[in-house]
Amino acid sequence: MSTAWWIASGWGLLAYSTAMLGIYLWRGPVLILHRTLGPFIDTLFVTLAIVALARPDYPIWMGYVMIISALSVFHSTRYMLAFSLVTITAYWTGLVVLDAAGRGDVSWQIAIVVSIMAAFTAFNSDVIATSNRKLHDLVQKSAHTDPLTGLDNRRRFRQILDSHDAPESCPLAVLMYDVDNFKQLNESRGHVHADTVLVRVAEELSAIFRGADTVARYGGDELVVLAHVDSIADALDLAERSLIEISARTDVTLSVGVAVYPISADTIEGALREADDALGRAKRAGKARATAA
Repeated sequence: MSTAWWIASGWGLLAYSTAMLGIYLWRGPVLILHRTLGPFIDTLFVTLAIVALARPDYPIWMGYVMIISALSVFHSTRYMLAFSLVTITAYWTGLVVLDAAGRGDVSWQIAIVVSIMAAFTAFNSDVIATSNRKLHDLVQKSAHTDPLTGLDNRRRFRQILDSHDAPESCPLAVLMYDVDNFKQLNESRGHVHADTVLVRVAEELSAIFRGADTVARYGGDELVVLAHVDSIADALDLAERSLIEISARTDVTLSVGVAVYPISADTIEGALREADDALGRAKRAGKARATAA
């Protein structure tokens, strides 16, 4: 193997080991320093590596500016401007330093590139892992959240519902809500107004049932609540009080069907069907009321 390979490997291993040891021993200060000087450190590392490898005679920093501008959607405009300014400065500084040092030899260029990129990877490993966790959490939230109301969506509700499909010490109420005359509201006032009404109702239900297992959008203008209660009478009282509060705070009324597992049905799925049937009876009986299974 060539001298350049050994030089590059040695520099790279030393840089990586030093960086990882520093993070292990001084994790708190290192992370604070990285968050403070992150843009400057990243720019300097990457710029010097590219200059050492290619020594381009054209302004490659323009590519940096374009990339940073694209990434700035995750940061502030001040971050983008500072990053771009330091990028340009570091590029030309790198050229001057390498020319003054006379490091035109290929082995030195490879050694510098490997050591710089190894240190860059080590210092950014924690940041990359954090970003991946945030991205995973964002994807999970998007998959389980209704985009209009911000409530749990039907998929997430089914998962929570299935988790209760076993005998419980405390009965579980299933409250199935429906906005009265929502179709007519949609046709007369338009979709935008109807969506606004649905969002307001969702916010009110979330406030009323803050301690509930879940408040979810089941589909269309149907919202469903899971809450632990003592009896059917307790669940019905809870539903009726919620109708009074929502009608007082909004310009719409709701109907609700009430069922309690395992009192109304032997399975949680059966309780959901019973609540849906009770909702249908409430609508047929004149709306704006709560009906128990």
